[in-house]
Formats: sequence, structure tokens, C-alpha cells
Amino acid sequence: MKQVLFCVFIVLLISVSCKTQKVSTVQSGIEGTVTEETGNQMPMVGGSAGAPKAFKTTVYIYDSTNISKVKQVGTSPVFLSVNTRLVQKLDTNEAGQFSAVLEAGTYSVFVRKGGAFFANQFDEKNNIGICRVEVGKQTRIQISVNNDATY
Repeated sequence: MKQVLFCVFIVLLISVSCKTQKVSTVQSGIEGTVTEETGNQMPMVGGSAGAPKAFKTTVYIYDSTNISKVKQVGTSPVFLSVNTRLVQKLDTNEAGQFSAVLEAGTYSVFVRKGGAFFANQFDEKNNIGICRVEVGKQTRIQISVNNDATY
């Protein structure tokens, strides 16, 4: 009987030790701020361009999205539809800040402006609003909604 209990104890001990995983205290994801620039942003003698203002909106995080997978308004950074998988949707706070927990990977980040999606950054392969998330790291991004600004 003692030998059986000893064997059961050893088997349990081994199985528990094999299942122990290293737990990371830092979650992977994206954190950022959305601002809006409007009007004349050109440098002026004796004046200054308007400062960006916090923009309260909804942030949409999609799987990596190529320009071929959206319905774009002309050549603008405005899109009527995004035809890839929506990973997460969240609202910014009053200061335009947001944070999302995500698995490591490559994502496209859009924000809502009016009835459309906005993203003004592209990579060399015409992927839109690309953000790369690494394991155990928070990727910091800044989104500037500037389609109503002139430069």
C-alpha cells in the first residue's frame, strides 16, 4: 500500500512540474493616442499652426489589410469598408487614448471618422495602418486624423 501511494505521489509531482509555465507579467498589445489636426497647418510668420486635439473615436483593429481589401474614397485615407477579419473594436477615452491586449502578430489599425474608416499610414506593400505586436510587449502608436488639414 505504501509503495502504491508513493508511486501515485511521484506521478502527480512529475505531471504538475511538467505543466508549470512561465507567466509573463507584461501582456502583448497596442496602446496609443488618437489626435485630430484641422485647418491650415502651414508654418506662418508671427503665428502658429493649430495644435493637434484629442480625438474621441472608435478604434478598429483588423488582421493585416492590403489596399486591395478595402473600398477607398478616391486616393484619400478614407475607407468605406474593410474586408478582412475584425480582431477588436474599442473606444478611446476623452484624451483620445486607448489600449488593447492582442496576441503577437501584424495588424491594421483604423479609426472611425464620421461614417467611414480612416488610416493614413501605409507600408511598402500597400498594407494599411500596420502595427506589429511582439510577445510580451506593448506597441505604442500615434494616429493623427488629418484629412481636414492643409499643409
